[in-house]
Amino acid sequence: MLERRAAPLRERAVEELRASIVRGELPPGSRITEKSVEQRLGVSRTVVREALRQLESERLVRIQPGIGPVVSELSADEARQLYEVRAALEAAAARLAAGYADEEHIRGLRAAFERIPDEAPSSLDELLALKNGFYTALIAASRNPIIGEQLANVQARISQLRAVTLSAPGRQHAMRTELGAVVEAIARHDADAAFELSMAHVMTASAIALEHLDASAEDAA
Repeated sequence: MLERRAAPLRERAVEELRASIVRGELPPGSRITEKSVEQRLGVSRTVVREALRQLESERLVRIQPGIGPVVSELSADEARQLYEVRAALEAAAARLAAGYADEEHIRGLRAAFERIPDEAPSSLDELLALKNGFYTALIAASRNPIIGEQLANVQARISQLRAVTLSAPGRQHAMRTELGAVVEAIARHDADAAFELSMAHVMTASAIALEHLDASAEDAA
């Protein structure tokens, strides 16, 4: 019984901490104190430690000897590699969706896409939730949940950079146009086009993220 009660608290703590990292409230390199999280979320030290272990497994947090939990920092090379993996996974899902999706899957994919606004909403959390909803529909259409599991892991590791790319000037409209093209390719069962368009969508986001990291490195220097 106690374990069942603790699970929702742990999940909430993970979600709250992850959101704080994504929004930049906990910037890369910043220390996370267990006591501050306890007080902020009103949970036990045990729940906080379990949440931090989960985020450590996602590589959003690392345990630094003598300091404790800190928000992980991504190098430009690590980010490039992660975006390459994300591009390959998303493009594979799009190709499979074009081959396997039935009318119900396509309706679900279109509905998820239509929920994404042409202009960025005031809440980044809302936008990320809508995009994640789109990817859930894409994975369902691909009929390959293992791709979804791997993609979720990669998305977690680049979550901070997703916030950067989505908030770039003009990116919201461009992103929606790119995803719309992917949806239409899937709907007409054009696997090659779905693959190429999805790949291009992710690599555009990658270019924005890497430019941000390069600029941050120059500022630090």
